[in-house]
Parts: sequence; structure tokens; C-alpha cells
Amino acid sequence: MKVENKSFWEREDIIATQEVMTSISDFEHFMFESSLKRYDKIGKIDRIKVFGCGTGRELSGIAKFYKPNQIVASDISDNMIEKCNQNLKVWGIDTITSTIVGDAKDFNKVANEFELVTILNSMLTYVPVRKDRLTIFKNARQILAEDGVLLGTVHNQIGALRKTMYFKLRGLFSLFLGEKVGNRNTGFKGFKVSGYYYTKKGLITDLKESGFRDIEVYSIEEFHAMKGQLYNRKKGYNNLIFIASK
Repeated sequence: MKVENKSFWEREDIIATQEVMTSISDFEHFMFESSLKRYDKIGKIDRIKVFGCGTGRELSGIAKFYKPNQIVASDISDNMIEKCNQNLKVWGIDTITSTIVGDAKDFNKVANEFELVTILNSMLTYVPVRKDRLTIFKNARQILAEDGVLLGTVHNQIGALRKTMYFKLRGLFSLFLGEKVGNRNTGFKGFKVSGYYYTKKGLITDLKESGFRDIEVYSIEEFHAMKGQLYNRKKGYNNLIFIASK
């Protein structure tokens, strides 16, 4: 059944799937370390904006890693934020974390407020229109302090064979489809949501167009290769991870 993005994330059964993992992953830890190295000459990462926080899975890890004074977390789903607020109290980080229900496209009322902005959980996969994704990237840049760092994840067009072939076939019609080659229904639990899957080149292009510099993009497969490990595309999403500076 096809549903809208917000309706999908308001469902209790979908919310329950987000409570499975509560720690940060190895590639998230890598991005966190990279952000510290980038900002080290400027100062401490003390104020952090998290887009698409969901139930707050990464917030505990962010708080432990950065030890910030302030985290501002937002999500499009009222029910996700309600669960997130419950989790924040359990984790003991509710005093430093404020939550907002809202669309990332509309978060543009402040500037130069945060040393770090995150767009994790492949949130941008559920933003099917390029203009909207660019708006979110530009909002992220606006709210970053000078030399602040953006990091995040998106779904990749390259991965399991079936998915890879799907996008390669669509690529044959790129003259007509343009950047819409990456559009595909996503979702789970029997629900379909309009989504977008990036190429590495396309992600770099969008980050550059949004004004970011010193852009790094790696697939999960490439990340594992850097550590001398093999990655099985059949069992993983092979997402793209990105790090960039203002």
C-alpha cells in the first residue's frame, strides 16, 4: 500500500522497527571522528543539530562521543518525537536535548548556530524531489557555524544485484529521466513510500551546489575496504556516507 512519508513514520509498527538498534555503527563512529579532526583547529563541537532523529537512536551515541552542551533534534513525525522524548529521559540526556516536530525543509530561521549538523538514518531517501533535498542541504549549511561540519547517510544506487540492475536499467533512459533515475518506491512492513537513491557523483554534485567544500563520500563497501574488510552487498544496504564542511 502506498502512503505518504509522514503517515508512514507515524505508525506504531514502523516506530517499533527503529527501536532495535540504540548504539552508533562503526561507520557513524568514523564520521564522528572525522568531524572532530576537521573542526579541531577551530574549537570544540558543542552545539549539534540532528535532522531526522526518529526515536533518538543516535542521540545517546552523539552525547557520549561529543559531550556537547546542546543538541537540537527534529523529525517530521509527532509519534517518533514522543518516543524520542521518552528515550532521552531514560538515557539521561533530556537536559541537553530539545526536540522539534517539523520538516527539515522549513528549518531555516537561524544561522551560524551549530558546529555540527547530522542527517543520519538515510533521512534524505524519503525526500524524493531534488529541489527539496537541496533545500535541506542549504538549510544545513545556513545553520552551521563557519567551518562547521555536515555528516550523514543516504541510500545508494549500487548494492544488491537486483537493486543495482534496477538503477542501471533506468540509467539507460537518463536522457529522458534526468536525475529522476534515482527515484524508486521504498518502505517496509507492506507499505510503499516515494524515495530517492543517490549515486556517489550525484551526491557530491548536490553538496557542491549547496555550497559545501572538502566533500568526502564513501559507500559502506568502500568504508570496509579502507579497513581491509570485505563487505557482502547481499546482506547490507551499501549506503553512501558523507562528510563536508561549510
